[in-house]
Amino acid sequence: MENMFGNPLNLSRRHLFAGGGLAAFAGLAGLAEAADTVAPGLDETLLAEFDAVLRRTQEAAKLAFARSSARRPLDRATGLLHILNNLSLGLAFHIHDCDPQHPELFRYMGPDRKQGGDNQDALYLGFAVDAVHTYRLYGNRGTTKHISITTVEHGPTPWGGAMGAALFGRDLKADENGDFEIILSATPHAGNWIKLSPRDFRVTIRQFFADWENERPMRLRVELIGETLPPPVMSTERIMSGLRATGEWIESTISFWQQTMDMFRRTPNQFVSWRKLTGDKVNATPGGDPACGYWNVPVGQALIMRTRPPQCEFWNIEFNNPWWETMDYRYRLSGTNMHHAVLEDDGQLIAVIAHEDPGVPNWFDTSGFVEGMVGRRWIFADTLPEIECQLVPHEKLFDHLPKGVKRITPDGRREQMAARRRGIYNRFNWM
Repeated sequence: MENMFGNPLNLSRRHLFAGGGLAAFAGLAGLAEAADTVAPGLDETLLAEFDAVLRRTQEAAKLAFARSSARRPLDRATGLLHILNNLSLGLAFHIHDCDPQHPELFRYMGPDRKQGGDNQDALYLGFAVDAVHTYRLYGNRGTTKHISITTVEHGPTPWGGAMGAALFGRDLKADENGDFEIILSATPHAGNWIKLSPRDFRVTIRQFFADWENERPMRLRVELIGETLPPPVMSTERIMSGLRATGEWIESTISFWQQTMDMFRRTPNQFVSWRKLTGDKVNATPGGDPACGYWNVPVGQALIMRTRPPQCEFWNIEFNNPWWETMDYRYRLSGTNMHHAVLEDDGQLIAVIAHEDPGVPNWFDTSGFVEGMVGRRWIFADTLPEIECQLVPHEKLFDHLPKGVKRITPDGRREQMAARRRGIYNRFNWM
């Protein structure tokens, strides 16, 4: 395999341990030798297994480069970054946060790692479960617009199978201060209860923010009830088994999401219902019927999207690159929602995908890409309005928009982005 400069792409130990990394590794090896604790041949065995993990990562890169969404240098480089960013998620799934006897809440995605149509409005958390145990999830509800807490069943995708039981924020019983407790178990409990089945292996918590700056995230803790178990030992076998599983997972992740995107590539610049296309609910948003589209906007063109958002608990439109990641929403406009969107006086939403700022409030910034995914979520909506798309020359954009379409000034755009950034600090507690 070659990189975009025509040189072989080498993921060998020589490259990984170059410079200071090599010195650090040699120092560790020296300590181990001094302690006389390394069995003969163990280094070769461990490094051979590590090489196998790197080969799986390299295979993921080859899969990425073979996709039709990786035709340009930026696409290909982003694919490599996508793989390495998501290795940390694979390690969380398979080593750090996978023990149902010692459940730990951990963050799935955010500005630093993304996949599978992540939501720029969301904070995703999860923890491992087993139906033989009983768990207590407790804390404060916060003021997030939409919350879903769902079990995830074992299944064929990198994320598991179908959603099992669910508890939504609107049904969550909390006291006057917003404090609550949820019991998760196989047997019924009074109050907030989520049923666990033998098929479940994880719980996922989705918090969808409408007003990024002012809605407060949940404060959460999880604990096992009725058992005191010793903490897990980070043994050699546990680490190596987790590394092997992570290598397999990252390869399957690339394959799965790109194959899924292939279905939407057949109808570019159109929104298609996920359930109608796939016939399953494995990846559907809890409480909603999502639709996605594969956008393709050549330089010099713009894609106009028109719809009338429904009355619902939450709605948004997210904008993704060719690896089904949201654009860098710290600095780019990567979608809109029921709070941020500027509607026309008649209630119509007009959004524009464009390579340059089109001067309308609801701009989706291509961020240098010419294709990718776009999705919409109508959560607990009575109707499912369609989104109409029209590809037009950028220079003639306003010939295809209403005469009085709303505009935004450069100062307004700067404040729009500044408000989003303040909201990100609020959501991820970076302050």
